[in-house]
Amino acid sequence: MFDFVHKNKRLVQFVLALLVLPFAFVGVDSYVRNIGSDKDVATVGGQGVTPQEFENALRAQQDQMRRVLGKSFDPAMFDNPEVRQQVLDGVVNQRLLQVVGQDLKLTAPDAQLRKTILEVPDFQDGGKFSEARYDELLRANGFTRLSYESRLRGDLAQQPLQDVLTRTNFSSAAQAALYQKLTEQAREIQVATLEPAAFIAQAKVDDALIKAEYDKSPDSYRAPEQVKIEYLQLNQAAFQSVATVSADELKAEYEKRIKEFSAPEERRASHILLSVDKDEKGQPKAAAKDAVRAEAEALTKQAATSAEKFAELAKQKSKDPGSAAQGGDLGFFGRGQMVKPFEEAVFAMKAGEVRGPIESDFGFHIIRLVEVKPERTRPLDEVRAQLEGEIKQQKASKLFAENAEKFQNRVYEQGDSYTKLAEELKLEVKKTDWLTRAQVQAIAAGNQKFVQTVFAPANVAAKKNSEAIDLGNNSLISARVVDYKPSAVRPFDDVKAQIAQQLQRKLATELAAKAGAEKVVALAAGKDAGLTFGAAQKLVRQAPLPNVNAALAKQIFAADLAKGGAVVGGSNDAGGYTVVKVLKVVEPEAPTPDKLKALSQRLASQVGGDLSTAYLGALKDRIKVEVKKGAVADKADKDAKPEKAGDQK
Repeated sequence: MFDFVHKNKRLVQFVLALLVLPFAFVGVDSYVRNIGSDKDVATVGGQGVTPQEFENALRAQQDQMRRVLGKSFDPAMFDNPEVRQQVLDGVVNQRLLQVVGQDLKLTAPDAQLRKTILEVPDFQDGGKFSEARYDELLRANGFTRLSYESRLRGDLAQQPLQDVLTRTNFSSAAQAALYQKLTEQAREIQVATLEPAAFIAQAKVDDALIKAEYDKSPDSYRAPEQVKIEYLQLNQAAFQSVATVSADELKAEYEKRIKEFSAPEERRASHILLSVDKDEKGQPKAAAKDAVRAEAEALTKQAATSAEKFAELAKQKSKDPGSAAQGGDLGFFGRGQMVKPFEEAVFAMKAGEVRGPIESDFGFHIIRLVEVKPERTRPLDEVRAQLEGEIKQQKASKLFAENAEKFQNRVYEQGDSYTKLAEELKLEVKKTDWLTRAQVQAIAAGNQKFVQTVFAPANVAAKKNSEAIDLGNNSLISARVVDYKPSAVRPFDDVKAQIAQQLQRKLATELAAKAGAEKVVALAAGKDAGLTFGAAQKLVRQAPLPNVNAALAKQIFAADLAKGGAVVGGSNDAGGYTVVKVLKVVEPEAPTPDKLKALSQRLASQVGGDLSTAYLGALKDRIKVEVKKGAVADKADKDAKPEKAGDQK
């Protein structure tokens, strides 16, 4: 389908991003603009960023990574001060734009807000907006309608400001051509690699060297604190698996929601688009418009002869890149998805009819109506599975709500055991082996509060049931520490082999680098270095090759090839040494007009990104921003480097 004639596509995409970006669902705290306090992790224009707001943003980032990586996700990747600081910087940048938006009195009208919400696919059921789905998704992410819509209105208000920064830049054809030369010019090279493994036998280490390495930094070999826990979890999913739905319930729900299952009429069409040259003001040139209209009239007569002829002409003549290759096919679409003149023509045609030229803002269209899919109501059998799942979910949600308070009270009242409560609610008491902080966090889907609760000195000492902790998504968890092992430096004998291996690998890497550098000198002098080089291959600046890192690539592109070739070398990311013969420069092919246009857009986008970064930097100079790095770093250090034995009070 020709995307550029779809209305409001960018706005819908923006809202979709809002639902998955790490700073979208940051929690209700972010809507209450508090005066900065000592506990805040940052302040922007005197307004505090609370620890809870930061933790919610961090959790949202974790959730996004979990969706992307699946089972490969490791919560420990967030036990890193740099990562945590990046998340905080994102929250601060967002707050900066909000402050500017307020100063400029930017706002989003109610109509824009409602239209945006109605068009979000995640809020729809069967292609139509669903109030129930909307509320369910908001609840699952810790929002009320008021808090979410307040946030969305603020983000929509900021959008014009962001567009000014990122979407109004341009670059000339000459700049685009130079950009292509810089990014696509290549070098033809041959590569030989010296692996550290080949030097392991030469890398000798003795006990004295190993012990000295250990004594230099014993804390490097500290074992993290660990716990054994037993825990009880209450979640909606457990109730959903046992919920049942009767035939009468299904029928009643179907009849109540019958309008949701009515599919509007859709039509499938093909088109040939002829565009019109425009003047400096963006208006169609009169002479060009008349000529294109005449061409379109002639093509309409040819295209009407057969479907095959229409498809052939679309491939040859259409200026719509999205559909031309498919013979002009746009697929099925309903009302409201195309520009008005195009839509009015299509929905007035009969199947098989060819009509044109139809004028729109994009030029002149020649249209063939391929097929009509009339309005229909999906029968109960067709939506049975969907309805049954939704009713079960509703019942499960109700059962969860009914039992949540009981769970919260009983884990406290029956503080020494989960046995009675587990039997009453038909839950399983789960017991673990030794776990680190990262492993405890994984149990609770990345919830930081759960980790803090489990490792809290009071809970470690008391060995009582913890409070019920809300994990979101209708899930509660409580844990009891069964055993605890404080952080401690591992004995030398336990890590001796590990240190020996590390030292041997380090020495082998140094030997490989020394040998590689010597071979580069020998080759440059025209001598045989005894290396076997691979086949010639092309290296592009933006497409690294195995064993050729950025630093080595920089050497390759800087090499003087005046004498017909050069030899360079450097350490690679695998710990070895790479020797490279640089054979020749490979110039890129001359760009087509379409590619030149794409390059120009890409360059403009990069300039826009740089401008946005610079603008945010300038805002930080104008609007007082205090980022308490220590608060974030200390928190990360606390999670990643558990307290030493004896540090707990």
